[in-house]
Amino acid sequence: MKLKIIVSVLFLFLTTFISSAEEAETLAMPAGDVPEVYIVKEGDTLWDIAEKFFGDPFTWPDIWKKNLFIDDPHWIYPGQEITLKLLLEKIAEPELPPEKPLKQPEPLFIETAPRTVVSETVVERDVSIPVSEEDRDVISILRNPQPTYRKESFMRTGFISKRSEIPGEKIVKIDGDINIATRNDFVYVDIGRNEGVSEGDMLAVLAVGDRVKHPDTGKDLGFVVRIKGILEVLSSGDDQMRCMVTESFDPIAEDDIVMPIRLTSAPEFDAWVRPKEIIKGTILAINESLISIHINDTLYIDKGSNDGVRPGDRFMVYSRDDDLDDTGHRDPLGEIQAVNVMPGETAVIVVSLKGEKINIGDRTELSARCRLIY
Repeated sequence: MKLKIIVSVLFLFLTTFISSAEEAETLAMPAGDVPEVYIVKEGDTLWDIAEKFFGDPFTWPDIWKKNLFIDDPHWIYPGQEITLKLLLEKIAEPELPPEKPLKQPEPLFIETAPRTVVSETVVERDVSIPVSEEDRDVISILRNPQPTYRKESFMRTGFISKRSEIPGEKIVKIDGDINIATRNDFVYVDIGRNEGVSEGDMLAVLAVGDRVKHPDTGKDLGFVVRIKGILEVLSSGDDQMRCMVTESFDPIAEDDIVMPIRLTSAPEFDAWVRPKEIIKGTILAINESLISIHINDTLYIDKGSNDGVRPGDRFMVYSRDDDLDDTGHRDPLGEIQAVNVMPGETAVIVVSLKGEKINIGDRTELSARCRLIY
């Protein structure tokens, strides 16, 4: 069947996932420091606010549901007052022991503006230990092994696909008297045992985004298909199944596309090393329609596993305009890190920005690799 063919190909795209026990760390504010009302600042998102105050960006639907004046959770504006009061009990009296805080990816070469540091050597950080002269290819050694990227980063990626290859299976119903589903809500999808899906399997909820053409050649590559959420199959019939929303990054609605995915662990690494390979690429697309690119946004580059890209690879970003500079001088715009490596392209996360704007068509160059633990 067409779905099985699509899934067998897309499994290659979606075969890395970090279990909750392996997550890196991000510090949540103590309950006493959480304001009852938060005033939105420029650049804020519900995702960022949830991570800042609750230590878990996936709690954004809880904030949204308590602030019904927000029509579209994609868009919040400076000066809006968001109440956090009704969520404080979850912080003050957690039902489960607190998890270790999650740690954001650190820049290797470029500090995000205004604390800009650009040099030929890595910025020293207390997460690494001294490098011996014998390890000439080592940039820095981690004190403890870490996954090559965060679970949250991977689950917010997607892929680029031709319209004819995008699955046709959809969400057909949302449980309850609601039009939008978020985490812990229940939905029905028109996939069943006949498609080889059964209880306990996971589905990705997808959204088709912008058309992608290669900035240099103009070749039509298809469309950005990003992940909106994750479903777990609870019960199934021959051609329909009931699922629970386990993760929600955007509001989930009827007619959203769904696709089976396989979730496995991400590889771990213990050091950053200088690459022996030269991999140069071009930024193809942005995961979502954004006015400007920020830290933790997802982009796509035109190099993938067929070109030697591996999970965790770090790339420097340079302006496309530098191609015309006869002096050969280039100022880096920022750093990106490979998250979802596919055969022909890679979804990357923005780790640092020097201050200049990153655009589609800008150039990327491999600058550091993870020394994987096998």
